[in-house]
Amino acid sequence: MNAKTRDTVFQAGIRRLLPGQALRLPSRGGELTVLRGRLWLTRNNDLGDHFIEAGRRVQLGDRENAVIEPAGSAQGVSLHWEPRRPSLAGALLARPLGGAAFLAFAAARGFAALAHRAAAGARRARGDGGISDRHATLIALESAGARGPGRRP
Repeated sequence: MNAKTRDTVFQAGIRRLLPGQALRLPSRGGELTVLRGRLWLTRNNDLGDHFIEAGRRVQLGDRENAVIEPAGSAQGVSLHWEPRRPSLAGALLARPLGGAAFLAFAAARGFAALAHRAAAGARRARGDGGISDRHATLIALESAGARGPGRRP
């Protein structure tokens, strides 16, 4: 390819490329559809370049680098790129901090559910059927906070 590849990566959607423009596709794979014009596709681990006509689709694999640009058209090319969606495990591994935040959120939800159950059990044991689980939880948390370090009961 003669044109200089842009530094930005096309993430998803419909795009029009003018003659001389080149675009890099994300390396997570997906499906490329040429809507109008003719496309020049170069990808790693492939000895030849490919020319894709309007109406044709090309599947790109995971970790496959690809660069595209219009081929032989004064009007450019229109295309649609649909990236492959990562699995939940893949998304968590790809963004460890995001995964840690998700796990912390899940743990907090689990502890909140345990607190609600404990409060409901305590309420039933005392015979307090008139208050809600959330109200009982708040009462339990307040009384636990009153007995925290440096505080007297």
